[in-house]
Amino acid sequence: MTAVVILLVLAATTIVTILALMLAERDMKAVIGSQQYAVLSSAAAYVDEQLETKRALLSTLPEGLPPGAQSDPSALQALLLARPAVSAEFYNVVAFDRKGRMVATLRSDSKEPSVDATGRPYFDQTIRQRKGLISAPLMSRLSGRPIVVMTQPVLDQQGEVAYVIAASIDLQQSDFFGPINALKPGKTGFMFIMTAGGILIHHPTQERLLHHINERPGHNRATEMALNGFEGWTEARNKDGSEGIYSYKRLKTTSWIVAARFPTDEAFAPLIELRRQAIFAASVFAAVAGLLAWLVIHRLLAPLQRLHSRVATLRQGGGDIASLRSMRKDEIGELGEAFYQLTAERAVTQDRVLASERRSRMIADNMPALVAYIDCDLRYRFTNEHYQQLLGVDPAAMLGKTISEVFGADVYAHWKDRIDAALRGERVHEERDSLEMGRMLHLMVDLVPDMDADGTVQGFYLMSMDITERRNAELTQAASEKRLRLITDHLPALVAYIDREYLLRFGNATFKHWMGLEPASLVARPLADVMGATAFAKTLPHLEQAFSGVHVSFEHRARLHGDLRTLETTFVPDQRADGSVAGVYSLTRDMSHIKAVEQQLIELARIDPLTGIANRRKFEEVLQQAMARSQRLGRRMALAYLDIDNFKTINDSLGHGAGDEVLKEFAGRLTGAVRAVDLVARLAGDEFIIVFENVDEVGEAAQLAAKIVATVRDPFTVAGAAMQVTTSVGLALFDGGSDNDTQSGLIARADHALYAAKRNGRDCYVVDAQAV
Repeated sequence: MTAVVILLVLAATTIVTILALMLAERDMKAVIGSQQYAVLSSAAAYVDEQLETKRALLSTLPEGLPPGAQSDPSALQALLLARPAVSAEFYNVVAFDRKGRMVATLRSDSKEPSVDATGRPYFDQTIRQRKGLISAPLMSRLSGRPIVVMTQPVLDQQGEVAYVIAASIDLQQSDFFGPINALKPGKTGFMFIMTAGGILIHHPTQERLLHHINERPGHNRATEMALNGFEGWTEARNKDGSEGIYSYKRLKTTSWIVAARFPTDEAFAPLIELRRQAIFAASVFAAVAGLLAWLVIHRLLAPLQRLHSRVATLRQGGGDIASLRSMRKDEIGELGEAFYQLTAERAVTQDRVLASERRSRMIADNMPALVAYIDCDLRYRFTNEHYQQLLGVDPAAMLGKTISEVFGADVYAHWKDRIDAALRGERVHEERDSLEMGRMLHLMVDLVPDMDADGTVQGFYLMSMDITERRNAELTQAASEKRLRLITDHLPALVAYIDREYLLRFGNATFKHWMGLEPASLVARPLADVMGATAFAKTLPHLEQAFSGVHVSFEHRARLHGDLRTLETTFVPDQRADGSVAGVYSLTRDMSHIKAVEQQLIELARIDPLTGIANRRKFEEVLQQAMARSQRLGRRMALAYLDIDNFKTINDSLGHGAGDEVLKEFAGRLTGAVRAVDLVARLAGDEFIIVFENVDEVGEAAQLAAKIVATVRDPFTVAGAAMQVTTSVGLALFDGGSDNDTQSGLIARADHALYAAKRNGRDCYVVDAQAV
């Protein structure tokens, strides 16, 4: 007791001190966090201002071009060199034409090679949207340095993008981030910038630039909050387990996030030292106060200690209860007398309880049922002798053990839902199969909750009777009813039941519709007689698999009403309680219509919907097969790549409807101009391709191309008027003797030949005979 008093005084003093320091620490955190977020907001405003300034400077560059110079790369080069302010703001400024080729650069004295911007998101998006943007961070192809690119389109007189000016900001050495670093919190704190997707743009560790902030293993709650849109300050652990104050602010001009981290150890170093000193002082004060309290309490409680010793002696079976009485007239004397009276009454009550327990035990041990009491911890507190008779389990050994310890976790999991219901105060009556100690039993179980006066459940009583024999009879009847429910005459399918002798025990009315057999005549007939010997031999392996307990489905072909149909048969084993298979349920459906629809969908996926000819998918399949045949047989083949000359002009002048009519007529003429064994396919837009197999010589290929060009020259009728349409053809030959010429290589050669025909004035063909 004395130790408790001292500890209470010490604990109270320490708790009050800690609470006071915690309140001060909380307020200090709020001040530091708010101050850090204010500084971060200023840094974010500075970055926004710098980005806007750079964007404004870049947008003025096209204005310095003289009239008509939008198509002159040298004018762009001169413009870049004439703007020293641009050089001061950016690491480099480069101009690309519409095709992504670099035509001018601010660093004209650099030995860096020319690059192609095609495929770069910032270039493609600027071309598409015709306005400038700020790119995601990337690695420069020119300098090999991490950069961010700002773009500005240069429009020609028609309003189309003629050039794209791209200005880069070096993420490693640019003065752009200098003022931000000066605002870092404390000595070990730092500031960093990342995109909304988590890619680092600015960080004290240069090696992490262009990497995702979560690339390192671990979890940072503050980082996840920022990536999900959080702005403000919060306290969190970094991936190294170090606490810190984090602040986040999003930029207005881009989706970048400006962030700062201030280590908690540095921020609260003075307060931590004050906390140590205060706790030490409070502990010393509490120890002195506790010692004084101990001296006083020890003197006051000396008579009580003597009474405690007498009670302890009685508990150990020694002494007489009369020793609890004393001649004292104070509170301790009254307490001793009360102990004496209580102990005497308890002895009488205990004798009565023991007699009652003997009677209850005699009744429970002679009942033909399992009887037990289980407390809230799921431990057995009472069990009867029937556990030994029914399950071979010693009831005395069960006491104090849990259900899982006695019968295993699987049995507990099997009954868990009902046990939980009893512990909620619900009375449970249940009949179910249960595997008990390796025996499958069907038990009728009652769980009765034991509730005290205030309704709290202390445990539950269990009584369980073995009704396995009665349940087996019910299951046999239920199996027969299940068979009758499963077999129906109202399904558009053959439904049957086959026993282990391969005799039919049931057949539905569909047998009459499909096979002309009366269902009543099928009972006890061999399955081989109904199906025929050949069909039965094919079905037998699947049927044997079903009799082994496996659910089987398979497709087969059969004649119904004179037509060859596709059927799907499913065998479902009829398993008994012991796992053996009594028979097999059979379900056969006509799948012919579904198969026909599937084949039609496959064919439609290989046809161009506008022209009705093959599409790219079918072309790639046919080209692969044709090249394989050419290599296998040593026969030459040819691939023609062609398009409609000036097709864009047709679309722009007459509309896409007229363009579609030209494409359909063009496809029809191509189909009529080739042999029946050749394939005509549309790749995309006005691009077509033709696969010629068995081409004997280059001259024959040239004749085929010339025929196509001539066929297309005949005037087209578009929108009620005649129109002259021509085509350019590129032809590439493949002799089947080279393993190096792939599909893509052959297509590329045909494409190059097409462009050669374009350069020759269109309305002609060019043959690439490289493989000959």
